[in-house]
Amino acid sequence: MGLDRLGLLRLPMTGLFLLGAVLSGEPGAFAQGKRPDLTQIKQFVFIVKENRTFDSYFGTFPGAKGTTTGMISTGQVIPLSHEPDVLPRDFGHSGAGIFAAYDWGRMDNFDLSFTCSVNGDELCFTQFWQQDIPNYFTYASTFVLGDQMFSSWAGASFPNHLYLIAAQSGGSIGNPSNGNRYNWGCDSDTRTTVQYMNSVGDVDSVYPCFDFQTLGDLLESVQVSWKYYAPLEGTPGYEWSSYDAIDHIRNGSLWSNVVPYTQFVTDAQAGSLPAVSWVVPPEVDSEHPPNSACEGENWSVTQLNAIMNSPQWDSTAVFVVWDDFGGLYDHEYPPTSPDELSYGPRVPLLIISPYAIPGYISHTQYEFSSFLKIVEERFGLPPLTDRDNGASDMLDSFNFSQTPLPPLVLQTRSCPVASTAAVNFLPQPVGSASPPKTVTVTNFGPSAMTINSIAASAGFSETSTCGATLGPGKNCHISVTFAPTVSGSNTGTLTITDSDPSSPQVVNLSGVGSQVGLAPGLIDFGTKLVGSRTAKTATITNQSGATLTISSMVASGDYLANNNCRGSVPPGGSCSIRVSFIPSTTGKRYGSITLSDSDGSSPQTLNLTGIGSYLSVSPAKLVFPDQAVGTSSLPLSSTLTNNGSSLLTISSTRALGAWDQPFLDFSQTNTCGGSLAAGASCTISVTFSPQIVGRILGNVTVFDSESGTSPEVVSLSGTGTSDAVQRTAYDDVPAQRQ
Repeated sequence: MGLDRLGLLRLPMTGLFLLGAVLSGEPGAFAQGKRPDLTQIKQFVFIVKENRTFDSYFGTFPGAKGTTTGMISTGQVIPLSHEPDVLPRDFGHSGAGIFAAYDWGRMDNFDLSFTCSVNGDELCFTQFWQQDIPNYFTYASTFVLGDQMFSSWAGASFPNHLYLIAAQSGGSIGNPSNGNRYNWGCDSDTRTTVQYMNSVGDVDSVYPCFDFQTLGDLLESVQVSWKYYAPLEGTPGYEWSSYDAIDHIRNGSLWSNVVPYTQFVTDAQAGSLPAVSWVVPPEVDSEHPPNSACEGENWSVTQLNAIMNSPQWDSTAVFVVWDDFGGLYDHEYPPTSPDELSYGPRVPLLIISPYAIPGYISHTQYEFSSFLKIVEERFGLPPLTDRDNGASDMLDSFNFSQTPLPPLVLQTRSCPVASTAAVNFLPQPVGSASPPKTVTVTNFGPSAMTINSIAASAGFSETSTCGATLGPGKNCHISVTFAPTVSGSNTGTLTITDSDPSSPQVVNLSGVGSQVGLAPGLIDFGTKLVGSRTAKTATITNQSGATLTISSMVASGDYLANNNCRGSVPPGGSCSIRVSFIPSTTGKRYGSITLSDSDGSSPQTLNLTGIGSYLSVSPAKLVFPDQAVGTSSLPLSSTLTNNGSSLLTISSTRALGAWDQPFLDFSQTNTCGGSLAAGASCTISVTFSPQIVGRILGNVTVFDSESGTSPEVVSLSGTGTSDAVQRTAYDDVPAQRQ
């Protein structure tokens, strides 16, 4: 493996080997413990959409492993609110952000991810209801819904799309940068790079053009037809045309198999689909936030109707999938992957075929390599990598003995002009204006839409980017602000009058005015020994002109509250609350102080969080002085102490780097062994041996038997220095767990 003069990463092609025979069997044999007769499927279609989680789309689907609530970093369990059809922004969904959101499997730090929550809106904790995506729900209830489909990599689109054609990403872990955003692969300019992780976790940047074997190559080797339907070069959506990143295809004769996405409907209706098709939409129909889910669903329905009306329907299997989580919440922690690239959060999956088990919800673990596995089994092809070799083949979702299901032709629908029907504001101090919330107005029609008026009722105000007309396919934004004049609940409306047949569009507005200040809104006590007591202070302020009467103050969880308010706070006055944390056991300990009083916003809540532990680590962070590449530092040490009354088992102690992959820059030795007796301590010694120039982050992770707190983490940082090396460190990724 090496770099050519353009920085092009050259990877060896995976060798091919022959299977003994094409899989076959009697209809219904699968139910009898035999392999099913896959030869009844002659066409496989993979429709690839963008950036949604299972919970955001199908969290309310009956019988599926969904949820309607999520836990945030304060320990609060909040409802997944109604998701706008057009979101006001995209969300951060880098690999580092995903691992931070996972929080060692607790799945409670999504709200800390980039742009998830702006001004407390917790927008990534939202989901659609059946009426928002009715056709997807109809496909799910008629055919198969998969609720254990995990993206192949815990990161962005580029590597996940590569898994969809090759069961690997060539080591790429991010989206290409420094070039044209629509040209991500081999035809991107020489400035373009993509982050690359090797097998020991070192991260580098390489040109995003690879040369490994793909499913297209395997199909060609046995003369089985295939096409990749995608947007044209340089247009929105071309970035997801994955074969553009495969050098021997992009710059060879097989590029003729990559055709415009608009050709798919024509080929399907004519009955001329190849044996294997990938279908990628243009960006506007991709469902990638902030794009309309309704418009994206309509595009999917159009493709599926073409298949339903095709003479090939009776021998086709269609898989509709979303490529990554896009920053939206999902409650299930991904399983451990078989290699250094970790699985990402769950994404939706629909399996549509005459032989799909009707109304079946598959709980079988899938990833994108599963698509390749079923095609390989059908046509007698070898696996490309360990990923597709070990993946589930999706055959649990088919019954080749059943009476074939008939076509299901659905109608596209009118998409909502206003992105949401309701906007709710957080409690807001009387006499002040809230941060704005956004309502997006979209013209889904074929001609310009006239906007006659936009008005908000008393207590609310609006400004907008909307002019007198809005062109077809365009949108504008209305910023709505809540400015209460009295305490208590306040409701109103935002009314949009325009030339669309759905006019007027009415958005319900609600908020609570408050004259009580409770600061801070969250107290984090950090990690404390079980049974110990730690206190912090919060302040209640009466911002009104009347005396505030306090009827009760209730603490929950491992917390106590004392106050000097004596039942009331004078106008303009304040008093303090002393909050004590006494962890009763190990793990995250959530709680709250609930204040009931005479203000119209009552009750007010102070959120509390802390971690109880019997283990202490001192120091919890080791910072190494600058070290020349190729040399090793003197060791730095941290002490691990068992302050509990029983023995703790230590299963492993590892020095890890970015994304918690083992790597060479830090190494550790320790005296801990396999257990640590009550009252005993052990020493962890770490040596820094930088392999690359620049700041390097890592950690020592100690996995142990303490419930709720394992692993214990010692953070590591250092800087490699040298002028004699060619690589540079990737220093923007915090060391987070897979």
